[in-house]
Amino acid sequence: MQFVDSHAALATDRILLARIHGSEISRVKLLGDAGMLRQLDRGGSGQAATARMAATLSCANDTAAFAIEDAGSGDIIGLTAFAALEPDEKRARLAPIWSSGRLDEVLLISHVVHLMTRYAFEVLAVERAEVHLDWRQRRTLELYTGLGFRCEGRLRAYFACDQGPSADAAVLGVVRAGWPAIADRQRRLLANEAWHCRLPSDRPP
Repeated sequence: MQFVDSHAALATDRILLARIHGSEISRVKLLGDAGMLRQLDRGGSGQAATARMAATLSCANDTAAFAIEDAGSGDIIGLTAFAALEPDEKRARLAPIWSSGRLDEVLLISHVVHLMTRYAFEVLAVERAEVHLDWRQRRTLELYTGLGFRCEGRLRAYFACDQGPSADAAVLGVVRAGWPAIADRQRRLLANEAWHCRLPSDRPP
């Protein structure tokens, strides 16, 4: 499960996911420090969100962190990553998606989730990809299940909150055996968008 340089970026016609290295870290960090990025798929504590973003960026050269770029302008409009990669278990857990709000939320999540699951199964060759979402965010849960993730359970008091009790988390997963059909399903669901669901190496010369 090593990263391959030729697969360092994933793209649709709307966004580009670029593996974060060197100078890109400072560009994304500035957006985070300025409070311009917010989590789309988790509630909970704002302080915890800031800490997670800082932790992701601090080890970006060693882990799978990606800047979300506008495919037209090249501007960084968000951040995502794999929160955990378990080589021995062949499992990848998707990190939160952070966004500057420059792109429609549903469109952005749909494109990012498709590309990240493609990367997990087709590049990292995992057996399982999963994500933990705030149980209260029903619209986001429905979006992920619409993209083929199966809700497998509920973790009590998983996410810290600034006020009140901690929030429960929904555990959603996709396994390799179901990925080909889910990939086709995702393409059909997003067929109204003018995009190409291909890794750079898939594109014709």
